[in-house]
Amino acid sequence: MGTALATGGLFLTAAPAAAAPGDPACVAAEAELRAALERAGLEAALVDELEAAVDAVITAQAERDALAVAAAEALSTLEEAEANLAAAVEAAAEVDIEAAEEAVATAQVAVDAAAADLVEAEANLAVEVEAYEDAVAAAQADLDAAVAVQETAQEELDETEDALLTAEADLDAAVAAQEALDAAVAAQVDIDAAVGPAQTDLDAAVAVQAEADAAVAPAQESLDAAVAVRVEAQTAVDAAQTELDAAVAVQADADADVAAAQAALDAAVAVQADANVVLTAAVAARDAAVADDDPDNDAAAEQAVVDAQAAVDLADTAVADAQVALGAADGVAADAAAAVALEQGELTTAQATLDTAVAVAAQAQTVLDETLAAQAAADAAVDTAQAELDAALVAQTEAAAAVAAAELAVQEAGTVADAQAGVEVAVGDRDAAQADLEEADAAVVAAEAALEAAQVEPEALVEARAEVTAAQDVLTDAQADRAAAQAELDAQLGLLAEVEAAEDDFVAAQEDFELALAAAIEAQLALDATIEELTDLRLALGEVGVDVAELEALFDATLTACSTGVDIDIDTDNGVIVGPQATPGAPWSPGTTPTSWVPGSSMHSTTVYGSNQGMNVQTAGTGATATQDGNTGLGVALTGAGLLAATGLVLRRRFSAQS
Repeated sequence: MGTALATGGLFLTAAPAAAAPGDPACVAAEAELRAALERAGLEAALVDELEAAVDAVITAQAERDALAVAAAEALSTLEEAEANLAAAVEAAAEVDIEAAEEAVATAQVAVDAAAADLVEAEANLAVEVEAYEDAVAAAQADLDAAVAVQETAQEELDETEDALLTAEADLDAAVAAQEALDAAVAAQVDIDAAVGPAQTDLDAAVAVQAEADAAVAPAQESLDAAVAVRVEAQTAVDAAQTELDAAVAVQADADADVAAAQAALDAAVAVQADANVVLTAAVAARDAAVADDDPDNDAAAEQAVVDAQAAVDLADTAVADAQVALGAADGVAADAAAAVALEQGELTTAQATLDTAVAVAAQAQTVLDETLAAQAAADAAVDTAQAELDAALVAQTEAAAAVAAAELAVQEAGTVADAQAGVEVAVGDRDAAQADLEEADAAVVAAEAALEAAQVEPEALVEARAEVTAAQDVLTDAQADRAAAQAELDAQLGLLAEVEAAEDDFVAAQEDFELALAAAIEAQLALDATIEELTDLRLALGEVGVDVAELEALFDATLTACSTGVDIDIDTDNGVIVGPQATPGAPWSPGTTPTSWVPGSSMHSTTVYGSNQGMNVQTAGTGATATQDGNTGLGVALTGAGLLAATGLVLRRRFSAQS
């Protein structure tokens, strides 16, 4: 890439950055640029003018870039509308409305002709159908007459069969009545024979009942006597138990007295033992006092012996009295034990008597129960025998009534011979009616055959039906052809409508693009003015002896290391805008392949701009451009707003500190 200054214009380009600000290469390039600025000795005022000019270029460039993107998007929308229009025109290229309308009219003529043929064929068919229906109606009338005769014969046959059934029923009734009479007479004989034995059984049962009734009173008396003995024995047992309980109570008191006397004796013996111990001690003390030969002690010791002896005597008396009392208590206890034994023996005897009385009463109760059971059985036997006799008498009466009823039924049913004669007459009538029905059936079969033959369609009618079917098929095909022609016409009309809509969209998109292009060109012209001012400042730098080539080389290195590209080309001289392909309604993404469009062209072709992805600005009246060994000049700052702001900040810090 290169930069060139010409007589009336400035040409600037910049490539996309390879690194971002803050990168070591970017920082090193900025340091070299600051050193060169210090060596140049630029005045602060000139630098301020340079910064102001750069800011103006940045602002104008930002506005130009935004409008250029809008123009590129409008261009994309226009190209899409043009493509849609071209597609619609291509789809409708072969539309021939007149031919389609003629096809519809031709198809309608075919439909009308087919409809007329169908009407004629249906008229011919109606004539053939009428003749066919007349023949079928005549055959049907003959069949109906034959069926009527058949129905009459069937009714007569049904009547004779009913009469035969009635005669057979009368015969069956006569036979059944006679058989019922015979059975009733036989049953009456059997029932009459059963009455005598039933009376005999009843008499025997009554005799047994009388004997059972006579045995009940003695058994009851025996039970009453046994119960009285049992009551007396129970009373004796109760009295013996009472006396035994009293003797046991006396024995318990005597045993308690013996225990108390024994306790008193034991206490007296203990006191006696203690008194003997005291006496022994007193005698020993007296003997000791005598041995000491002390008259005073001798008297006291002697008195102690006397007192101890008196206590021993009293204890001996108490022991003797306690022994006497214990002996008396033992005697009373022995008497009480003897009394208890005596009462126990009497109770045992009374209990044995009671047990015997209970057994006798139980036996008497058993005898009475058996007697009562026999009495109940005898009563039941009498009842059963009476019921059987009553049933036999009732059966005898019913048998007599059955015989009378059977005789009456035989009279009403008549004799079996008369009923048999009636059956034979009914059979003859039924056979005659059956023959008449068979003749009627044969007539119906013949009439049905004639009707079936009449119902077979003649060949003329079949042909007429085929003609109608064929005419209907032709009409259906013609109607389908007309519908297809109409659908084709509707489709072609729809294609024309789509072309008109696409043309409207294309015109609207073209108007939008022209407006966006005009705005972008105005912004480019404003940018050219700011670039002219920046060019003048560059010339001023040359006048004060600044090595512009060195600064441009340093700027080129700095911006190559730190800047980002814009990737938009605008050439106001040729009226060309180059930008990336953009999706309508979406922002343009840098780095995509740009296309070009020349306002006023047919837009049927686009040109891809090789590798140029920078910004081309060329004012009117410029001459040839020259390059400087691929180094980027001061104008490179115009291609990256962010880095230009950073560069301006470096310049301001440098010359503010110097001032």
